Amino acid sequence: MEEPRPCDGRGSSHLSAKSYVGLLAAVLAHDGLLDRSARTAAHVPELAGTAFGEARIEDLLHMGTQVGYAGRPYDKALEAQRYHAVIAPRLRPFGYNGPTTIREHLLTARATGQPGTGFRYENGNVEALAEVLRRVTGSSTSALLSEVVWSRIGAEEDAYYIVDDDGVEAACGGFSATARDVARVGEMLRCGGAVGGRQVVPEQVVRSITCAPDGYPRRVRFPAAPSTSPATLSYHDLWWILNDPYDSYMASGIHGQRLFVSPGLDLVVVHFGSQVVSPSVPAAPLAQAFLRIGTHLAGLG
Repeated sequence: MEEPRPCDGRGSSHLSAKSYVGLLAAVLAHDGLLDRSARTAAHVPELAGTAFGEARIEDLLHMGTQVGYAGRPYDKALEAQRYHAVIAPRLRPFGYNGPTTIREHLLTARATGQPGTGFRYENGNVEALAEVLRRVTGSSTSALLSEVVWSRIGAEEDAYYIVDDDGVEAACGGFSATARDVARVGEMLRCGGAVGGRQVVPEQVVRSITCAPDGYPRRVRFPAAPSTSPATLSYHDLWWILNDPYDSYMASGIHGQRLFVSPGLDLVVVHFGSQVVSPSVPAAPLAQAFLRIGTHLAGLG
């Protein structure tokens, strides 16, 4: 992978970055390098006393924290804007005097509820998890993804991360790659973690994506879905689980990028978009469209 590029505020494809971090964490846990039950502060001491530092790594992997930043009442849209201001100087409002790095941003987080008791889709979980992985391995996020996945799937192109003022990769978004190489990731997962007969990711890790642990809500909604809509999805290790008969799951990016993997249908779909606003509501119908394509091709519908 290419060296990470700084974010200049002009935008970047938020290509399922969270799910890649979840995959890396699952591999490290499988290899005995990461204890999912450990507190985040055990690896990142400066986060002690924050919402993320006192949460378990398991909580981060399942968006299981309840958090507020800098004493503000939590508002998802506002916090998204504040996060973008951290990593993209051109998006900072006039007179901005808040955090200018991801670590500074995480230090302002305070718990508003017990971790592990609910589901809230919040970027800080992923950023705290990525910092844990950097501390555990001594590698940057880009170097770790390159070593574990990208260099081993036959990727044709470099992928890129945006970085903050410290040169630290944004783990929850801003990851860019070509559709062909994303499809290679999906095909590797569909084949149980193997590429051309060579195991890239442990098969047990891949199989576990659709197996959510006890203690987390089995049914969730996409973040902006109406509260009256059915909670038919699950969320495990930063992947969306469709709970269909085919063990399908999906990584979904904020501006319309999706990687859909359905082992039971022998199907991988890469969908690129350029939506201006978060596609949290239409993502579920699109997943159903991918399923209909798969069942049609398989002669099942």
